[in-house]
Amino acid sequence: MRVTTAARDNRNQKEERPMNRIRRFCSKAFLAAVCCGVAAAVAAPIAQADFGVSEFGASTSLNGEPVRQAGAHPDLTTHIVFPKLESGEPDGNAKNISVDLPVGLTGNPTVVPACPPFLLVVDGGLNECPPATQIGEVSLRFGESVGPGVPLYNISHSDDVPGLFAFVVLGVPVFIQPTVRPGDHGISAMSTRISQSVPLYSVDVTIWGVPFDHGTGVKERLPFNTNPTSCSTVPSTFTGSADSWQNPGVFHTLSANMDLDGSPFLWEGCDRNAFEPSLVAQPGTHRAASPTGLDVRIQVPQNEGADGIATAHVRRVAVAFPRGVTVSTSAVAGLGACSLVQIGLQDNAAPSCPDSSKLGNVTIQTQLLEEPIAGDVFLAKQKENPFNSTFAIYLVAHGPGFYLKIPGKLDVDKQTGQLTTVFEDTPQLPFEEVHLDFRGGPTAPLVTPDTCGTYRTHVEITSWASPHPVSFDNPMVIDENCSGGGSFKPTLQAGVASPVAGGISPLTIRIRRQDGEQNISRLDVTLPEGELAKLKGVEVCPDALAATGNCGKGSQVGISTTAIGTGAFPLFVPQPGKDPTALYLAGPYKGAPYSLITKVPAQSGPFDFGVIVVRTAINVDPVTTQVIAKTDPLPQILEGVPISYRDVRIEVQKPDFTVNPTSCEQRFVTTTISSIDGATAHPSAPFKVGDCASLDFAPKLAFKVKGGTNRGDYQALTATLTTHKHEANISRVAVTLPHSEFLAQEHIRTICTRVQFADKNCPDGSIYGFAKATTPLLDKPLEGPVYLRSSSNPLPDLVATLNGQFDIELAGRIDSVNGGIRNTFEVVPDAPVSRFVLKMKGGEKSLLVNSRNLCKSTSKAEVKMTGQNGKRASSRPVVRNSCGKKAARAKHRRS
Repeated sequence: MRVTTAARDNRNQKEERPMNRIRRFCSKAFLAAVCCGVAAAVAAPIAQADFGVSEFGASTSLNGEPVRQAGAHPDLTTHIVFPKLESGEPDGNAKNISVDLPVGLTGNPTVVPACPPFLLVVDGGLNECPPATQIGEVSLRFGESVGPGVPLYNISHSDDVPGLFAFVVLGVPVFIQPTVRPGDHGISAMSTRISQSVPLYSVDVTIWGVPFDHGTGVKERLPFNTNPTSCSTVPSTFTGSADSWQNPGVFHTLSANMDLDGSPFLWEGCDRNAFEPSLVAQPGTHRAASPTGLDVRIQVPQNEGADGIATAHVRRVAVAFPRGVTVSTSAVAGLGACSLVQIGLQDNAAPSCPDSSKLGNVTIQTQLLEEPIAGDVFLAKQKENPFNSTFAIYLVAHGPGFYLKIPGKLDVDKQTGQLTTVFEDTPQLPFEEVHLDFRGGPTAPLVTPDTCGTYRTHVEITSWASPHPVSFDNPMVIDENCSGGGSFKPTLQAGVASPVAGGISPLTIRIRRQDGEQNISRLDVTLPEGELAKLKGVEVCPDALAATGNCGKGSQVGISTTAIGTGAFPLFVPQPGKDPTALYLAGPYKGAPYSLITKVPAQSGPFDFGVIVVRTAINVDPVTTQVIAKTDPLPQILEGVPISYRDVRIEVQKPDFTVNPTSCEQRFVTTTISSIDGATAHPSAPFKVGDCASLDFAPKLAFKVKGGTNRGDYQALTATLTTHKHEANISRVAVTLPHSEFLAQEHIRTICTRVQFADKNCPDGSIYGFAKATTPLLDKPLEGPVYLRSSSNPLPDLVATLNGQFDIELAGRIDSVNGGIRNTFEVVPDAPVSRFVLKMKGGEKSLLVNSRNLCKSTSKAEVKMTGQNGKRASSRPVVRNSCGKKAARAKHRRS
């Protein structure tokens, strides 16, 4: 339709200033509104309650023939008829009319210029919109006959609407406002506050497929309308609805899935739609094992020719990142998440997602709008998202008058951590480029692979026109910080808060690993000699609770803190301000008499993965009594998120629990730390206490023999050691028995071999005595048999096995000095013993035989003891026997 301008030619051609035209337009709009109100009052008596749409139809055609080619550019016509009363008058007055176009059917108002609103109505009720701004025509029926069509113009508009169309009837402008529907992102168009001064029977709106072809003078031959590019077997649907001035807000709706000639809206020929997408995903850094942002650009070249067929719309995008590109735990601290209520996928309101849930920015460039639209990428709330998944994101772009809200699922392989991002059923709208910019820096959401190389990101992009995806690989180069990959050099720090010999002080152990090194898989820690724990009276977590870590407060002996992640700001678990992770004492585990349990809450930021229970077996070296802790393999991945251990801290801080050595010699905390790749490291930390000289050292050792007193009689020996509080522990003991006692070698028959001893399979015949040790550190004494064990020395060793809460072995070397029997315990653990009793058998199992009559003279032993603090104690205690009792009994008989 060519616009008629005769009326304008007959008017005064004097130019008006634009501001005057705006004032004139606003004045006429105000008068029209007043007229509408008066007409409503006059027309109200004829209104009925059942106003509705009696007939609705649509067509996509060219030269009268239906056009169903997907992506083609036909004319679009919608037809609405309102019901009439028997009198022939309309059954009410239409107030608002809305038409919902099928999903994927689009219009492009940028292909024609826009008419300023003040040119719509000028003097005489005519308009001065340039012909090149016309995009179609509108036919209205106010009576029995249809009036001539009036031009439909593309109107310039504010930034808060995607487009604006208008026509003028009876000197009053009527606006058609297109919007993007929330949910399916289809296009809807609505006319509001339609004049009721003249009864409206029907309205037909036609928008041209190619405005250039209608002689309007538009400069470029570009398509305005475009059919959907999805060839579904289900016809598309147009929907028309309207309400009335007499019953506002009550909309009556009719739908049509075929045109007025009965041809269904089944789009066809999707195989003809071009589709050549590309995707480039590049990390924000090319450093190995580093936090990284991500720059993703999806480009789809568009066929914008009027005679061609439009490019297919993108339906699905799946991006499988290479192994090694994983979710970063460092990004979680302080991160928020957006709930379904906050995102509002089914509405057109601004999302109320917290700023802390922003992961990056999105920019979309489409030919349908003059300017790109931009917005944010939000993290979706765990399990509360359209996929009920752990990880999901929302792309939210703010367009003029609408929001595009696109959910995307993040599939994370729970075994490898490989990340795949999938966007399904994306809006059926054309775009030239989507640019996603995920934030970088220390708290970036992703981590690059540990080693350098060229990695491949696999991309599959599917259109609405075909089920077959376009697949390709996109290279990702990591070529910086290459030397860090593969190394394994963890460091160790250890010490006590108060390094005073024999004192009680909290113990801290800290292990750190640098970025880029192999991850830690397990820890073996050996404390220095003498660094022990007072277990007496300490509650132990029951076995029934140990597996879950639900131990009582009484069994807590300390706390643990772990920093995980990459970059300069790893994530500390627990986070600052949260309750510390408790360290509990539990019972036997994997052959060890005790264990430690760490119940780590896997909760940080918006994520809750439950708890991780790590158990550590606690044993002691039977010779040195050094505490040995061996952890279970540390978890390496949780819900697909790798756990990179950067800093592991153990603080044993239970009051009156950790006891310091009484030796001031330089000692070490030693470790064996294993990596996930099989490497081992043995970092150690010096450990030394002071003020040893202030400790006393005055232990007492008493002896008694029992048996015959004559020469050749065999003796049972009892040795009793007692110590006092605040003394240094013993480090060496040498006892030389008096010459009155010889070694009864004839009784040395059965000897336990070292192999048998190691297997705890010594024969009963190798038992020659019994020992019992009482320590203030344990609830019960340690006690067990005394064996003769094979030795590299001429005589077998005398070994006391002390069993109980721990198993200890105390080995003494037997030899002869100056004709006397000597037993030397060269290695005595730096552990407090308040009382030690050694009882050697008599009779046929006795190792001692009298060399003379014991009653003729006093027998004394020679004792030399050295303390852990270096002090010495020497004595010659009397070896008591039964001679005194014999004399007393003889005297009693004589009396």
